[in-house]
Amino acid sequence: MKTSTFIVLSILICLGLSGCRQEMERCTVQGMVTFQGKPVANATVIIRPEAGSDAGAITDADGKFVIPKNEGPMPGNVQIMVEKFTTAEEKGSDGRMEKIFKPALPPNVQSQQKPFTLTHGTNKIDLNLDSW
Repeated sequence: MKTSTFIVLSILICLGLSGCRQEMERCTVQGMVTFQGKPVANATVIIRPEAGSDAGAITDADGKFVIPKNEGPMPGNVQIMVEKFTTAEEKGSDGRMEKIFKPALPPNVQSQQKPFTLTHGTNKIDLNLDSW
């Protein structure tokens, strides 16, 4: 009797742990960011899930980004936003040159969040900022 109880409990624990593990798995997110028909290079893609921590990536010269599974967000409902900044040097109040970061995207696009739902595995999301 003790052996069969132990086996049943062991199976239930294994099943329970595998279910929890699947819920805690992160997912891969890849895609491309475009604006006015052109790829957006050096933009930051930020994904904010309802559960878990934020994930992000920087687009390459072709506007493509990849967030690998080990750094990716948890599957589920997320908010995605894209930011891009340019730098310029301006004189500060003390007369010294300072590096200033300025948004490179229009206000209706820069840092605006858009909802998406991510699934387990690899998610391909192309972000056309013209529709934001």
